[in-house]
This record gives sequence, C-alpha cells and structure tokens, in this order.
Amino acid sequence: MPNMIQRRENSLRTGGHLLAWLLAGSAVIANVAGYALDLYDKWWWFDRVLHGFTILALTYWLAILHVLPLIQPRFSAGIRSILLIVSVGIAAGAVWEVVEWAFDYVSNEDVIKGKHDTILDIIMDTIGALAASALALLFDRGEPRGNAGEDRQRAVADDDNPRATSVS
Repeated sequence: MPNMIQRRENSLRTGGHLLAWLLAGSAVIANVAGYALDLYDKWWWFDRVLHGFTILALTYWLAILHVLPLIQPRFSAGIRSILLIVSVGIAAGAVWEVVEWAFDYVSNEDVIKGKHDTILDIIMDTIGALAASALALLFDRGEPRGNAGEDRQRAVADDDNPRATSVS
C-alpha cells in the first residue's frame, strides 16, 4: 500500500509540473493572440479574463517550480504558503501594471484605460493569484521535496559553525 501512495504522490507532483508548463505556455499564446488578433477590442471581457488567467499561470508556475521547493514541507500546506504564493502573484500583477504604464508612456498606444481599468486588473490579478495558490497546494501535498530542507538546515548549521564542513 505505501508504494501505491508514493506512486500517486509522484504522479501528482509530475502532473503539477506539467500543468505549470501548460498553463504558462497557454498564457503566452493567449497574450500574443490578444494583441495579434485585436481581441482586446473585440471582446470587452478579454482583458479581465486574461489578467486573471495570466497571473494564475505565472503564479502557479513560480509556486510549483520555485517557491514551494524552498519551503519546509511541514509549512507547505499552511497559511504561510498561501500568503507567500498570493503575494508573489499580486506582486507580478503590480509589475505588469507598471509595464503597461511604461508602454503607454513611451508609445502612442493607450493600454491603460484609466484608474477603473487598473483597479479591475489588480482585482483579477488577485483572483488569479488566489486560484494559483489553491491549485499549487492541491498538487503539493506537503510531501518532502528531495533533501532541500536538509540542505538548508545543514547550511544554517554551517553558518553557525565556521569550522563545520559540508558533506556531499
């Protein structure tokens, strides 16, 4: 029975990585299509949905591949992880808004449609970040991720003891 559980957990982790790359690729394609096919003007809701989806995809990708592997397994399903993942997503959304503003500033385009547009974009970014957090924690069950936690503990111990040597 433990072997079957381990296979299911490995399957979840592999599926989580695959989903991260699929979502990221889909977000890139959707953003390119939005500009190339003028979908922002065709459908009033496209910008809203794309903001939420892009931040969901980016945040999920960052969470699965970069954030969760750094968190100790015993904390990975807790409020700290949720707050960290959501914060990463909201920060990414804020950077996106600055990029839109900068693009408007240096070009003759009108990407930003005013404060109302920006606030709605940030709300959609937050919804996307929350969804990414839930999805990431669904695929990451707080199981050990190799020896990352042990390596981190060893590094902290080595910092505390200058005469300690690292064993590989």
